[in-house]
Amino acid sequence: MKVVTPAEMSEMDRQTIAHGIADYELMERAGHRCFDVIDRETADSANILVLCGAGNNGGDGQVVARLCFNRCRRVRVLFVGNPDHFTPNSERNFKRLQETGVPFSFFSELNDEIEAMICDADVIVDAVLGNGLKNRPLYPNVAALFACVNRSKAMVYAIDIPSGLRGSNGLTVGQAIEADRTLIIQNPKMGMLLEDGPDFLGQPTVLDVGISEQYTASQKKILDEKSVPLIRQRLKNSNKYDYGAVSIVAGSRGMIGAGLMSSAACLKSGAGLVTTWVPESIYDIVAAQMPWEVMVKPYTQDNIISQLKQQRATAYVIGPGIGRKMLYVDLIKWLIETGKPVVIDADGLYHLTKIKSVLLEHKGPVILTPHAGEFCRLCDISKDAYRENSTEIASAFAAKYKVVLVLKGYRTRIFVPHGDDPAQCEIWFNTTGNPGMATAGSGDILTGIIAGLISQTASSGEAARLGVYLHGLSGDIAADQLGQCALNATDLLDILPESIHNLQKECE
Repeated sequence: MKVVTPAEMSEMDRQTIAHGIADYELMERAGHRCFDVIDRETADSANILVLCGAGNNGGDGQVVARLCFNRCRRVRVLFVGNPDHFTPNSERNFKRLQETGVPFSFFSELNDEIEAMICDADVIVDAVLGNGLKNRPLYPNVAALFACVNRSKAMVYAIDIPSGLRGSNGLTVGQAIEADRTLIIQNPKMGMLLEDGPDFLGQPTVLDVGISEQYTASQKKILDEKSVPLIRQRLKNSNKYDYGAVSIVAGSRGMIGAGLMSSAACLKSGAGLVTTWVPESIYDIVAAQMPWEVMVKPYTQDNIISQLKQQRATAYVIGPGIGRKMLYVDLIKWLIETGKPVVIDADGLYHLTKIKSVLLEHKGPVILTPHAGEFCRLCDISKDAYRENSTEIASAFAAKYKVVLVLKGYRTRIFVPHGDDPAQCEIWFNTTGNPGMATAGSGDILTGIIAGLISQTASSGEAARLGVYLHGLSGDIAADQLGQCALNATDLLDILPESIHNLQKECE
């Protein structure tokens, strides 16, 4: 399934209409699909309040209200907007609403009557603002109304997107309705998956109204059990090097755990051989704690490159826990020039920032795994600029440097470039994972998983997608067993083999 921007969704609507389905028919379909869900999930005696704006989102809401009334449901419409600004289809539905006899009123300010109306509602349907909301504050009276809805105990259904949430980037305009359920029309909008989006969405359900994905060139896609790539089947006539010999440069004083976790994750994800390189000063303590199957070797800043040249490797990792005191720019340059896959994470990204231009000359696949702060530093942009246009900025970065970019977050995105055009960059929105994984070491484990999968998948992009999916899946299983608050990064290590095994069984 594709993820779309408001502009892309508008174009899909336009193309659908041009190919023979009237715009009013699309509104009717959307309203019917939403009504079916609400009618099925709510009690017949429920008091339903439908909040409608003047646009087409409000038109969808009017269809829902009309159908509720025809089913003898207790329903009332509160219009939040000037009737002089109704879109043609919304105005057409308003006339049908009047003819049907659905009770309605118009909102101007939050007073005792409106507060009582909201308080008495068992179900509130939010059809005020659509997905194309611009970056400008709500009128104070509308913001007050939304806050009142959020204080209510009613079950809140949002049609397509919660009002006040921007469909382009997931930011709110100061106040937004917190939905319990969002009934998404046809395709997820990008803002639902970013920033504040997931916290306002509640439980989402995608409703098909007959708009085809062929009408959009969007390369943004959902990464789920249907689209996740698989690990290659192991041949009987094979050896450990067929599944990857990964060399990991990790750890420093005070941060030995990062290397331990990355190494263990790499091993558990199926790499044939894992060698971890650590500074001489921490060699003894790391070697004593590392899984027996992992080779641990000491290095100094002067000999690390010569040491790595003598070690057989099919892929490299640099970054987890290496710190910022030693200089790693020469090592990063050398790794990028080997022509072998390189995963750069954590402090490795800090050192890469000083020599970012070397990415233009890399000879083999490069996978970067930053969180938002690390990416802002890498691009030298502000946090506000990132939040406003993170997908566009990341697509341009991945296309310019031709790297696979894993941008970590609640809905981690994987950017896989195809040529120099950012518009052709595949963007995968992961659907696994939970807030319990926002804990120290979680990113180190993700790095190890991706590195371990590089030789077991068809490309670095597939390794990143599968690694992110399995990482989140392990977190979900762990959260089910332990709860999110008690979840630690090492719990993911214990669950990872089960996640891999279950995914392989499901896809057989």
